[in-house]
Amino acid sequence: MTSRAPFTFTMKGIILALALTFAGSQKVDIDPGFSSRKSHWYSYEGWVLNGLQEKGLAKVGVRLSSKLEISGLSESTYLLKIRSPQFEEYNGVWPRDPFTRSSKITQMVSSCFSRPFKFEYDSGRIGNIYGPEDCPNMCINIVRGILNMIQITIKKSQNVYELQEAGIGGVCHTRYIIQEDRKNGRVSVTKTVDQNNCQEKVTKSVGMAYIYPCPVDMMKARLIKGTAAFSYKLKQSGSGTLITEVVSQQVYQISPFSEPTGVAVMEARQQLTLLEVRSERGSTPDISMQSYGGLRYDFSSALPQMPLQLIKMKSPEQRIVETLQHIVQNNQQDFHDDVPYRFLELVQLCRIASTDTLESIWKQFSDKPRYKRWLLSSVSATGTAEALKFIKTRIRNDDLNYIQTLLSVSFALHLMKADENTVPIAADLITSSRIQKSPMLQQVACLGYSSVVNKYCSQASSCPKEVLQPIHDLADEAISRGREDKMKLALKCIGNIGEPASIKRIQKFLPVSVSSAFDIPVHIQIDAIMALRKIAWKDPKTVQGHLIQILADQSLPPEVRMMACAIIFETRPALPLITTIANVAMKESNLQVASFVYSHMKALSKSILPYLYNVSAACNIALKLLAPKLDRLSYRYSKVVRIDGYFDNYKVGAAGDVFVMNSPGTMFPSAIISKLMAYSAGSVADLVEAGVRVEGLTDVITKRNIPFAEYPAYKKIKEIGKALLGWKELPTETPLISAYLKLFGQELAYVNINKEVLHQILKAVLEPADRNAAIKKIASQIRSGIAGQWTQPVWLGELRYIVPTCTGLPLEYGSYTTALARAAASVDGKITPPLTGDFRPSQLLESTVQIRADISPSLYVHTVATMGVNTEYFQHAVEIQGKVLARVPIKFDAKIDVKQKNIKIETNPCHEETEVVAGRHKAFAVSRNIGELGVEKRTSILPEDASSDIVEEPFKPAERASREGFTMQEADSMPRKYAYSSQEDLRHGIGRKTHKQDICIKLYRLGCQLCFSRRSRDASFLKNTYLHRLIGEHEAKIALLPVRTDADIDKIQLEIQAGSRAASKIIHEVNLDSEEEDEPSPYEDIKAKLKKILGIEKVFKVANKTRHPKKQPSKKGNTMLTELETDPKAKNPSSSSSASSTVSSSSSSAAAPDRKKAVDEDENDEVKQARNKDASSKSSSSKSSSSKSSSGKSSSKSSSSSSKSSNRKSSSSSSSSRKSSSSSSGKSSSSSSSSRKSSSSSSSSSKSSNRKSSSSSSSSRKSSSSSSSSSKSSSSSSRSSSSKNSSSSSSSRSSSSKSSSHHSHGHHSRYLNGSSSSSSSSSSSSSSSSKSSSRHSHRHHSGHLEGGRSSRYSKIWEDDEIYLYRFKSAHRQEFPKMKLTAERLSSTYASTRSTHASSRAASRPKFLGDVKTPILAVFLHGIRNDEKIGGLQLVAYADIDSVRPRMQVFVSNLTDSSKWKLCADASVLNAHKAVAYLKWGRNCQDYKISTELVTGRFAAHPAAQVKVEWPKVPSSLRSIAEWFYKFAPGAAFMLGFSEKADKNPSQQARVIVALTSPRTCDVVVKLPDMILYEKAMRLPLSLPVGPRIPASELQPPIWDVFAEAPSAVLENLKARCSVSHNKITTFNEVQFNYTMPANCYHILAQDCSADLKFLVMMRNVEEAVDLKAINIKLGSHEIDMRPVRGQVKLLVDGVESPTTNVSYASAGAPLWIYSENQWLVLVAPAYGIDKLYFDGYTFRIQVALWMAGKMCGICGKYDAECEEEYRMPNGYLAKDAVSFGHSWILEEKPCTGVCKLRRSFVKLEKTVQLAGVESKCYSTEPVLRCLKGCSATKTTSVTVGFHCLPADSATSLTDKQAKFDQKSEDIQDTIDAHIACSCENEDCSA
Repeated sequence: MTSRAPFTFTMKGIILALALTFAGSQKVDIDPGFSSRKSHWYSYEGWVLNGLQEKGLAKVGVRLSSKLEISGLSESTYLLKIRSPQFEEYNGVWPRDPFTRSSKITQMVSSCFSRPFKFEYDSGRIGNIYGPEDCPNMCINIVRGILNMIQITIKKSQNVYELQEAGIGGVCHTRYIIQEDRKNGRVSVTKTVDQNNCQEKVTKSVGMAYIYPCPVDMMKARLIKGTAAFSYKLKQSGSGTLITEVVSQQVYQISPFSEPTGVAVMEARQQLTLLEVRSERGSTPDISMQSYGGLRYDFSSALPQMPLQLIKMKSPEQRIVETLQHIVQNNQQDFHDDVPYRFLELVQLCRIASTDTLESIWKQFSDKPRYKRWLLSSVSATGTAEALKFIKTRIRNDDLNYIQTLLSVSFALHLMKADENTVPIAADLITSSRIQKSPMLQQVACLGYSSVVNKYCSQASSCPKEVLQPIHDLADEAISRGREDKMKLALKCIGNIGEPASIKRIQKFLPVSVSSAFDIPVHIQIDAIMALRKIAWKDPKTVQGHLIQILADQSLPPEVRMMACAIIFETRPALPLITTIANVAMKESNLQVASFVYSHMKALSKSILPYLYNVSAACNIALKLLAPKLDRLSYRYSKVVRIDGYFDNYKVGAAGDVFVMNSPGTMFPSAIISKLMAYSAGSVADLVEAGVRVEGLTDVITKRNIPFAEYPAYKKIKEIGKALLGWKELPTETPLISAYLKLFGQELAYVNINKEVLHQILKAVLEPADRNAAIKKIASQIRSGIAGQWTQPVWLGELRYIVPTCTGLPLEYGSYTTALARAAASVDGKITPPLTGDFRPSQLLESTVQIRADISPSLYVHTVATMGVNTEYFQHAVEIQGKVLARVPIKFDAKIDVKQKNIKIETNPCHEETEVVAGRHKAFAVSRNIGELGVEKRTSILPEDASSDIVEEPFKPAERASREGFTMQEADSMPRKYAYSSQEDLRHGIGRKTHKQDICIKLYRLGCQLCFSRRSRDASFLKNTYLHRLIGEHEAKIALLPVRTDADIDKIQLEIQAGSRAASKIIHEVNLDSEEEDEPSPYEDIKAKLKKILGIEKVFKVANKTRHPKKQPSKKGNTMLTELETDPKAKNPSSSSSASSTVSSSSSSAAAPDRKKAVDEDENDEVKQARNKDASSKSSSSKSSSSKSSSGKSSSKSSSSSSKSSNRKSSSSSSSSRKSSSSSSGKSSSSSSSSRKSSSSSSSSSKSSNRKSSSSSSSSRKSSSSSSSSSKSSSSSSRSSSSKNSSSSSSSRSSSSKSSSHHSHGHHSRYLNGSSSSSSSSSSSSSSSSKSSSRHSHRHHSGHLEGGRSSRYSKIWEDDEIYLYRFKSAHRQEFPKMKLTAERLSSTYASTRSTHASSRAASRPKFLGDVKTPILAVFLHGIRNDEKIGGLQLVAYADIDSVRPRMQVFVSNLTDSSKWKLCADASVLNAHKAVAYLKWGRNCQDYKISTELVTGRFAAHPAAQVKVEWPKVPSSLRSIAEWFYKFAPGAAFMLGFSEKADKNPSQQARVIVALTSPRTCDVVVKLPDMILYEKAMRLPLSLPVGPRIPASELQPPIWDVFAEAPSAVLENLKARCSVSHNKITTFNEVQFNYTMPANCYHILAQDCSADLKFLVMMRNVEEAVDLKAINIKLGSHEIDMRPVRGQVKLLVDGVESPTTNVSYASAGAPLWIYSENQWLVLVAPAYGIDKLYFDGYTFRIQVALWMAGKMCGICGKYDAECEEEYRMPNGYLAKDAVSFGHSWILEEKPCTGVCKLRRSFVKLEKTVQLAGVESKCYSTEPVLRCLKGCSATKTTSVTVGFHCLPADSATSLTDKQAKFDQKSEDIQDTIDAHIACSCENEDCSA
């Protein structure tokens, strides 16, 4: 015992020490509260400020300061008294201006704070709050804001913790940090609240029911973000823990454009400070109190007032009457400026008005339609239950007309506030008898009701069954009665509601779920699938399960399956489901569905929208499973086109989808659906969607009232069809055109035009009686006149989002848009002579119509965005206002003389300023209170003295600054930013920054000017964000203003004269002398003669150089002039003996590729003078400083001396750069082009035609080109007589040259077809000083590939890019050059010129007016005292019927002394070339744009080239073009083009399109500094590609190649089927081999529609396998074509026709049969047969486009479904071509026909083991067998499916109950089918 004592003592000590230590470290219990026996006095201050975060801008807010007394009533119940409340307003520049006391607000609010409040408080937690029974909601919320400060949750065991805590803003994520000061007994607590992370956030929104949140990155993308921080100071005492000070701060920021720095901020602060503690106990107040709940902010049941104006809610009837009177009286002539505010005030008043009040007002204005219209519009927009009751009463009393009812019901329901009060009223409305009587009203009402239910159910956790019942009942009734119109309406309503509870109703319309639904029309099934779209937002898994079944079911119509695919992808499926869809498409035989699925997946795979990231990635993976051939399908297959974009900086994006769904029965889309979606800040909305569906329309259009069913052929074809197993005619398509419109995902309206309506429309259009009645009604209306005025609100958009602040005041974000339309019209008409009773439309052609009209339509759009505090007592908010007012006043007198083809229109000039479009925008800080109605304080957010951008402030020296202070910078010192502004100022007045811009176009002679003006002042100098740009003032307008003239104008007259009388009206004679090419001056003549006599060429160039020694050459690129020969710049004719040689120049330099390409690349241009006016004038004046040239002493021999020259006019132009010179031999025309430190000279010799040629010389900077006297030139000329375009080049090389150039040009000019070739030699010349370091490589290949000789070219094609090849014009080769006589070779220059001029005049006049009268003359005049003054004149000439069509248009200024004119010319030169130009300026000489379209070859492919040149254009036009040009690379990249930087002619652009196959083309775009190109671009449709037609075979007019291109494409779309020997090509271009059994007719092509218009059968003739006979049944005829003794014998209805020159035309429906060479041709367009050819061996048939999808037979269905071509008569697909052909054999009766084959089911000879059971198998499709008594002499193998039964089964082939063709297929096997029989004992009884 004793030994244990020390140990025991020690243990007790340790335990005691540990206990003391633990107790010391334990946290002191903090339990905040108030003493129940004392009163605590606090000072309270809380304020809210709204505005931008930058200093120096205006803000607006309110501050409440008071004293609080909190006294205890019991242990957990306390009394709160608010003493001396004081409200102050803030409206000024922060932080400069102070708060100002508001006695009005204080007075109004103090009354509700005069009585005490009671609250429960225990351990820092607020319980229930009690207040007076009639206390306003705002006061209770302010009390909640005060008590929210003392809500604190203390955990005893932790100092840092997080939890979800209840507060005034809901239950939100809250974080605590507790710090203790034990020495002083104080505790500091920091509490932060994340307002973005709340379990139960308190918010209220209006107008956002159709905006859905996206699950992707929501927090990051939110527009509105908020947080709050609380700091507590607590003092511990013996009686508990007391809160001594609380400071709270809350911030909400909104970024409208999701910009990090472009934010508007709401800042709220509170401070609660303990003043004293009194030993007073509170007494229970003697007033009755009610519980108002806890801290959670409470929104009143009524919608708060719009934060745009404050309205007293007392006596609303009187206020509504006053507002109505103001609106009507002040908007008689035009919109009053305050009409949007007044209309919104009217809506606000109607929201609080009772039904009785509205009834009383309606009675007051029952006889005043304008008042009624405004009242009805405002009531419809209120969205309250009372308003809906009022409208229902009006409808029941029949007070509204049809249009008013339609608009009222639609607006009232779609703008309805959905709650438990309004839904029953809306349900009752749709059952109204008036609504039920009209289908359109019922449609609008039901769709509106479904939108109300959608909004109601979106707010509730579950949708009550009773609100869905009316629509479900409608669907059940529609199915039971089979009413298609009701089915469609019910499904569209279910789609609007979007509730999963409706899925069972939808399934009743889908064949997958209910077998009876197969009888439901396709368009109803599509509506059923579309009804699942909104349901998928709530229950995507269920919807996806139903839709994938529909997509995978190949028995369903393709349109239904494609719509299912579209909806599946809208549900954003995951990767497994997308892979399943790809797997379905991979096995899909229907190419329409496969193409739709593939294109949809491909479109989604490229999406960049965040909420589609997962779908896009999954589609990218799944696409790898699908065959890329689906991407090459043509436009005939269904497609999805998607364009989307997303700006990550602003978190905003948009996507547009177009679904194009094709039907097999039409060549064109049967349904097109387009939709636009917007994505912003984590939310997505379906903005607009529209769809059109067409069914059976081709039958209506092509219907010719031919009674096909009454013809004998109809019955015969029907009988033949019965002989084919399972054949049925195609069901008749019910003609239908349907369209619908959706806004924000809700269907507003749809229209169905059925067969009856279509027939009525066609009857009115086509039948004379109905058409005459319609025209007569219109004419009568014009004669009687139209007058009236209409003003109507057309749109009210209201978006509101309200959140509570920590002060208890609500923060509201709002956007309000009002659109009002007004139209005033007065139209009177007079027809001379008056229309008689027996009116005929032809009378109008002899009449004169006079119309006097005064029409003034206008549109006013007003938008306000607000942010601030909005209560029933006061409003303090930031407002951004914008308004646009558009007016188009039209007042004119018109006289239309139809007989004389004359129209005169007169109108008044501008007498006063008329604003056509005016837009204004401003941002304010606004303060209002109910005590001062009509008085509001407005402060511009951007004050007048806002600081300017420091960058734009001028530097001021200290002494100047001190002397002058702040000086203003003059506007003239600022740089001009806008090239078009006639006046623009950037003014800085005391820091003010204003942009001004004014542009005016003055028409002095018309007394008018059109002006655009802009004024802008914003805060972007603080931060360059879109929000800061909105802050400030902006104004822009387009106005018509009068302009001062010498004399006033009474009227403006426009006169149009067409026809033969146009010439007599011309005022200013069109004279083309000044517009066409200038004649050479006498100086030029003398120069040319001296050059010819003396043999010197550079004399005048030297002279010119001395005159202008310092002029620089133009750097502009070359310009190609076409053979219009109207360019005034070509003034220098050459007198060289080789004037006719075609010169091809090439350069070995990279410095001037544009000059090289201008000549070398354009072999089409017949005129190659590549100089503009500046270049040609400066080139002759450039001075050489580096070389001396001699032209007379050259010893080089030119090859051109041996060339054959023509009478062509040759011109030479040269261009040289700095320090350059050029020279050439004396008697030759040469072209040289040289670049930096390198040169190359070449001349070409060839046989040339009688066309104009030019030689050009150009050199670049720091280059010289000289021909040394010691150098020898060698040449080689073409000796090939078969070559049409041969060229040779010669050059000289200096022996001392040292060239290091890597810039090589290989010129290949060859024909690769046969022996036709041309020799070409080329050498390069370089001076001894040339050293080039350029490493560019250009190869130019100009060659043709004919036939199969393409191996060499193909090799070249693979090596080089397509842009390196040259375009070869076809017209040069189709029209060969003419040889010239010796006399012309020896003629003088004068005779050459005169001959050329005369030949040109004879072949092509310069001015069409010399040979044609004008077809149109238009005059615009001013009129004073009935005399015409000045104006404009337009004269048009046309020569359409000639071999070379041409049109010219001339516009002249009749008064301007500057001789301004505009000339336009367009012509087709030949079958391969068309040109046009536009010139304007003084005498059409200042500016020019020309274009040229040439067909030809690009490499081996047919191609077309469009070339545009702009030698000189105005600077303004150039600036606009440069602005667009910036986007060219980006746009090209988006379209998939490749880009290469290259120097092309600077004033020229070319587009070359080469057709490489019927479905692909290569595109090359050559711009001045880049080349864009793409290979194998897919075409939407196939183009006809065939051999070129020689010009000799073209019939005039030869421009048909351009005019007939559309018809050629259309012809190529038509289907053709052919049978030649054993090769069959179907309508769908599927080819297969099939040997027809002899003597058995096969059905080749048949009309399988209900009309059964024709049938074509074919059989092999027994004598020879290759010979065939056909039988055609159509209409009343049966036609046989049989080969007899080498000729085709024709029998029509059994009567033989002559075998030569056969021609036959039937009565009734047109039908022609004629012979063409060895063919018999049948044409029957009314029956759908365009052409049918037959020659005994080969058969061809071409059917009309409208027969698509209506065919059947061996030639196929003509439905573009290549994978389903082997379709047998029973609709199933055959296993192979042989089975397919056998299925279309026409059986004949035994002993009567020559065909001894029949189809029968067969038994497989062998037994098989199926699932371990021995089975016998029977074929599921019939097989050819010989007739009974006949034996097979020839067989062929076919693959057949078999259905197997147990071997002991009693079923056999003789059992007629067994239908094996309807059984499932168990196995496949190959058996023999009989194809030839020998019949010795034929059984005729079979």
